[in-house]
Amino acid sequence: MKGEKNMMHKRMKKLVSIVLCGTMLLGLTACSKGGDSGKKEGGTTEIVFWHSYSGATEEALQSIINDYNEGRGKEKNIHVELVYQGYEGTDKLTLAYQTKDYDNAPDINVGLTSTIPSVMEMGWSVSAEELMKDSDSEITKDSFYEQLQRACSYQGEMAAIPFSNSVPLLYYNVDMLKEAGFTEPPKTMDELVDYVKALTVKEGDEVTRYGLNMQVKRYQLMQFCVSQNKDSFFGDNEGGRTDVMTKVTAGEDGTMKAFLEKLQALLETGGYKYMEDDINEEFAQGLSAMVIMSSSRLGTMDELMGEKYMTAYIPKVNESDTNGAAVGGSCLNIVDRQDEDRLKAAWDVVQYCVSPENQYTFATASGYIPVNVECEELEEMQKYYEEKPQYKVALDQMKDADAMSQESFDPTYNEINGIITDAMLEFCQGTLDVDETVEKIVSGCNASLDEYHAAN
Repeated sequence: MKGEKNMMHKRMKKLVSIVLCGTMLLGLTACSKGGDSGKKEGGTTEIVFWHSYSGATEEALQSIINDYNEGRGKEKNIHVELVYQGYEGTDKLTLAYQTKDYDNAPDINVGLTSTIPSVMEMGWSVSAEELMKDSDSEITKDSFYEQLQRACSYQGEMAAIPFSNSVPLLYYNVDMLKEAGFTEPPKTMDELVDYVKALTVKEGDEVTRYGLNMQVKRYQLMQFCVSQNKDSFFGDNEGGRTDVMTKVTAGEDGTMKAFLEKLQALLETGGYKYMEDDINEEFAQGLSAMVIMSSSRLGTMDELMGEKYMTAYIPKVNESDTNGAAVGGSCLNIVDRQDEDRLKAAWDVVQYCVSPENQYTFATASGYIPVNVECEELEEMQKYYEEKPQYKVALDQMKDADAMSQESFDPTYNEINGIITDAMLEFCQGTLDVDETVEKIVSGCNASLDEYHAAN
């Protein structure tokens, strides 16, 4: 009976894989507008640019591309078509590569930096560092902050171009902290515990205002582990940067346990909300005094709260921690579609998008960190930071962090996120203690990595 169930389970998994593959192939054809997309017409080189943005961020990118098409692009006979793919872009790029479907592939793709190793395994992907070595290139590695260079580097080479990058921030309600007698935000997790106790409001046994809201998933757990010291990488091979990651090391180096012990103290306050429901809206409505979330939420919080909030660096796990927050987000992958003219045109578009002026447009609309080092020297950028210091905190925190503080390049990203999310919920609900949680996360992640390497 058990064998029959296993056989049925395997057949179902195979069927689901076939259906998903077919669905994505249909999606590729629909989203790329068929085999004509990207071909030269009337001497104009058509560039297909896949992205995952919406709202003000998408509008900012569209504005940059419109300006390119009407100006520099028209002069060079290059035209860019933006195609929204959501966060399936890299998956669709992989599928196009596997099926050798050149007509339905992009020339530029916005992908998470954590997917760089898998993208670079494709024969289509072009190393950004190689393109920057060209004497005609307008940008070099030094056009980007050291932290962003490393975020986009794999096996000693800068593989992609930084674009929509962010760091986690502590957002806090200015008036609530003042009313509680605090003149500055907490700098350590020990201080954070005291702040949460003071800021939590209850009516009987019911919490009407939480001191802090943050759900710990892969992104958050990695942040608090790698921020502790320069030797804490979460995974081996420097978190998968010098070579493919094969195991989680945050259990054996003690960084995961150190964080969980501090988190346990937060849970015991009764004022820490460990689930995210509508975190933006709840913070704006005063249901939480503090939240920890990405700096990419800055634009949204401006719309919801105006000047009622401020941001700070994420609290240190230990007062002696030295590494700082890890930069995350997405990068631009350049794809070689077997056409030298199109590759050169795509590179021209990428360089245009990361110019100081266009990074000002993109960063101020989205909350992402401007990736070009010259952007912060622009007069308009300096004025913007004076008016909106919340945004400057994100840039300063990244610059103050050690370049070695980075998210891991974990090849089973989605599975690892699920393993960590589930285990952390059990921990927060009291089902698992600190040591059991560390063991469950490490063993689960390592099993996922083992399975990946066995199949590849």
